[in-house]
Amino acid sequence: MLTPEQALYAQRGAGSGVTADGSVAGATGAPAAPGDAAANNPAQASGDSSTRAPGGDVGARGSGVGAPAANCQGLQNGTGITGDTVTIANASDISGPVPGLFQSAQQATKAFAAYFNSTQNICGRKLQVLALDSRTDTGGDQQAATQACQQAFAMVGSMSAFDQGGAKTVSDCGIPDLRSSTVTTERQKSPVVFGTDSVRINLIPASVPDYFRATYPDAASKAAFLWINGASAQINAQSEIAGWQKRGFNFVYQQAVDVTEFNYSPYVVQMKQKGVRYVQFVGAYQNAVQLAHAMQQQGFKPDAFVLDPAGYDANYVKSGGVAVDGTKVWINSALFEEAGSNPEMQLYLKWLQQVAPGATPSYFGLFGWAAARLFTEQALALGGKLNRQSMITALANVHGWDGHGLFAPQDVGGRRTANCDAIIKLQGDKWVRESNGKFLCGDLVDTGVGG
Repeated sequence: MLTPEQALYAQRGAGSGVTADGSVAGATGAPAAPGDAAANNPAQASGDSSTRAPGGDVGARGSGVGAPAANCQGLQNGTGITGDTVTIANASDISGPVPGLFQSAQQATKAFAAYFNSTQNICGRKLQVLALDSRTDTGGDQQAATQACQQAFAMVGSMSAFDQGGAKTVSDCGIPDLRSSTVTTERQKSPVVFGTDSVRINLIPASVPDYFRATYPDAASKAAFLWINGASAQINAQSEIAGWQKRGFNFVYQQAVDVTEFNYSPYVVQMKQKGVRYVQFVGAYQNAVQLAHAMQQQGFKPDAFVLDPAGYDANYVKSGGVAVDGTKVWINSALFEEAGSNPEMQLYLKWLQQVAPGATPSYFGLFGWAAARLFTEQALALGGKLNRQSMITALANVHGWDGHGLFAPQDVGGRRTANCDAIIKLQGDKWVRESNGKFLCGDLVDTGVGG
């Protein structure tokens, strides 16, 4: 049975176009082309979380790995595939200015591999994870991509703030690159790259700015936007500013902040002088904590302090203390606080602790886990036809996929931003839903930035 959000997605998936105000009418799914898997597979077209193998049954949500294995006859060993293993590489930011920035995505990929190996195999082969550090810079990302091309069959669950570094490398070597998410235009445009958190920089969900404008109408005319002065944060911030403006926001203060900056007080002083009542920030949660502390010290409390999903992190709550209380986050995933009713979330949490005891689950970890699951489901369905090109083709035909209930339906193959998000807020030391229902769904806004 479809959830209300999936039914809405299915209704809107029939078509999309850019409206006069910059909105993209409809949901994230592009119209299915002739021969497209979504057109021939009602489960995928409707947003059902399962993947159907040729001639097989739809896998149950959260139970097992998903699609049954296809015939393995014809599978050949090659780069990343031996008689015993299929090697997947995860290149995430582990070292750099913010140590462990996306370590959770790598931990989650390892966790799913351990879970998979305990229950299944790909034509007699176990998953092996090649863990690489993209070092939070373009050079590190490019070097990690080079190593993955040479030693792994595919890249899975990776997450880097400078993922443009390896964009040309993965395109040239033809390695399937199923990431936790993509953050730069260069990586998003590569024909071999997909994200389980499907994102296109120039497309933002209108439901988010619409919610804040309706809920805090006076704040929308006195808004501020700050971002970390790095490649991915900067272009995403510019796109969000343009999109929010198309939905009626007026940003009276815009400011880039160096990643090594420790004194945020001057920025807060400027916002107070300009009468700012709404503050939005793009950057790592560690930087957001610094801004929140500066606002507290200056006695500045806007109507809304808003972060993107990077702020949904237990360490943000721990390190921020009372200064971050009341923070709002827009997010398209399920919540850890509601894991009791989410079997797939329970699997992720269980196996994360088995692989990395004491590790903190995260938003990026959810999508890293989901990337590994989607990869194995497609590999099982391909069986003896598994090779790099067939995997890329298979991923291009995945639409309306919700990771077995971990997030709003994502157009993985279409590489389009999901159109459904929730607004949550930090109340004391707990995240709670502020918006009604599971997700707010609407049109997409084409910002004209980073497309």
